[in-house]
Amino acid sequence: MAIRNTGKKDAAVEPVKVVETPVAPVAVKAEAAAPKAEKAAPVKAEKAPAAKAAKKAPAKTTRAAAPKAVKAAPVTEDVFVQYGVMEWKTADLTEKAKAAYTAEGNTAAITSVKLYIKPEERKAYYVINDTATGSIDL
Repeated sequence: MAIRNTGKKDAAVEPVKVVETPVAPVAVKAEAAAPKAEKAAPVKAEKAPAAKAAKKAPAKTTRAAAPKAVKAAPVTEDVFVQYGVMEWKTADLTEKAKAAYTAEGNTAAITSVKLYIKPEERKAYYVINDTATGSIDL
């Protein structure tokens, strides 16, 4: 048991409990754990087939089965903006912005959408493909 000094002159010395953390055992390959075979004495002709079969058989190693990966359930995200008693789903506002973009006659593929929601103005402003801008009513 170790003793801790608190730095106070008249304070009692407090004992400190030392906790040992357990260490996981190290796995050893079966090949390394097996003792090395001694040199075999010359084999007579009648024992030769058995000795050849023993040499050809590979040493078996044991492996722990890897745990199977568990498929995670798909995550659904719904983001809402609330202002006073009003509420809007951001996915719906993004779809409305895309529809407004194509209604203006734009035919370029949509690669990015930035949506700026201003509930106090009851509008959402969008920037599509970093060039086209507009607004939609909430």
